Amino acid sequence: MSRRKNGNETIKRLRTWTKGQKESERLAVQVMISEGYKSIDPIHPLGGQDGLKDFITIKNGLKWIGAVSFSKRPKTQSNIIKKFKNDLKGVKKNNVDGIIFFTNQV
Repeated sequence: MSRRKNGNETIKRLRTWTKGQKESERLAVQVMISEGYKSIDPIHPLGGQDGLKDFITIKNGLKWIGAVSFSKRPKTQSNIIKKFKNDLKGVKKNNVDGIIFFTNQV
């Protein structure tokens, strides 16, 4: 049986992400497109200050910010929660309806 058929290869590659922030944001945008989000605007696709958002998007008339946090090494749950809470501040700062948070951590 091919490793690709049972999803283990995908899980392994996500958990040991080696591509960097730019590529993780591109992956997140592709997921958003597949889920029906529209007008996805990456803020700084080549890096830089993003104002607590990696992208802005719209779905069902609601405006969302997206935050992407992929790591090469495992992080503790408290570190992930801390990162999420910091990114959550972007909802108010950017005057949007909600946040979509992507991470490769479990």
